[in-house]
Amino acid sequence: MRKHPLGDSFLEGIGVLRVSDRVVYREIDDKIVLINLDSGFYYSLNEVGCFIFNRILKSKEVGDILDEIESTFEVSQREAREDLDGFVESLRREKIILANG
Repeated sequence: MRKHPLGDSFLEGIGVLRVSDRVVYREIDDKIVLINLDSGFYYSLNEVGCFIFNRILKSKEVGDILDEIESTFEVSQREAREDLDGFVESLRREKIILANG
């Protein structure tokens, strides 16, 4: 698989993301529900969010996740990067996922 250019993405330099130990999750009816044990908040992921989250669980590199978003959802590199940036930034802000470096 080719390495995806991250350009000015804040994901530049992040190889692999991981789910925090303080988060539990369950797949229910083709959706994933996450619960942050520290805050008590829960989150329900849409189709693209589930796709990305499952790849994070498999320890996929960020560039590989971008490639898979692009090919699976038939979107441009730019759209794939924006989707991943937005998703990761939201979950990092909530301390659901962390960068492994």
